[in-house]
Amino acid sequence: MRMVIRSIPAAALAFCLGATHLVAQQPGSSTFQWFVGGHGGVVSIQSLGDRRFLPTAGGSILVTAKRTGLLLSVDQAFGSDEVTATSFQVRDDSGSVVQSGTVGWTFQGLRKYSAILVAYPLRNRNVQPFVGVGGGIMHTTGNSAGRFADGRDASELSSSGFGTAIAGLEFRAGPFSAFGEYQITTKMGFKSLTTVVQRDGAGNAVLTEDDYGEWLTGATHTLIGGLRLSLGSAREQARTGGY
Repeated sequence: MRMVIRSIPAAALAFCLGATHLVAQQPGSSTFQWFVGGHGGVVSIQSLGDRRFLPTAGGSILVTAKRTGLLLSVDQAFGSDEVTATSFQVRDDSGSVVQSGTVGWTFQGLRKYSAILVAYPLRNRNVQPFVGVGGGIMHTTGNSAGRFADGRDASELSSSGFGTAIAGLEFRAGPFSAFGEYQITTKMGFKSLTTVVQRDGAGNAVLTEDDYGEWLTGATHTLIGGLRLSLGSAREQARTGGY
């Protein structure tokens, strides 16, 4: 009887260690995980001096390590006849400006592709703040474009790369991860690399048109919330014994 009583603490300790090991094996309860999920929220944009708020939705894939991760996401913002304009300058062959102005056009939405390196500064299994930096590409959708004098659509300049930063809070429970996130991007304003040379009948350069694609001015701000599901371990585990 005394031996049985003495064995109870050892059995309890073994049970606790085994339970802890099993919990650690559950998807989403440890590091080195794949997550896939969806989110929704609102994005703030500014064009022609007017700031607007558009609903947005999207999906993401997150691969986590111990305190870092890689986040790949796509977002679609939904608008309705959002008005913007692309400025231009026309120069002669001496470089003097002979004409300048803007061409107005509208778009129905924005699509954003982001790749972000994420860091988890605090180690906590269930609640984790996170920050990240990265970049991506944004372009308009559903364009109803104005045209330049040479017949080109102004919306040809409606795509641009950007730099971005994020900050948020993540809540993990078993295989699920709920999160809230704020993202800021650099403005969608740049000088186009496209240069059009118009020539006369003899083939001499007459006019050079330089386009400026500042279809969004100022930074864009996005606030989203969503849910992700763990797909399991993101790294190979060592095998022992046979298959």
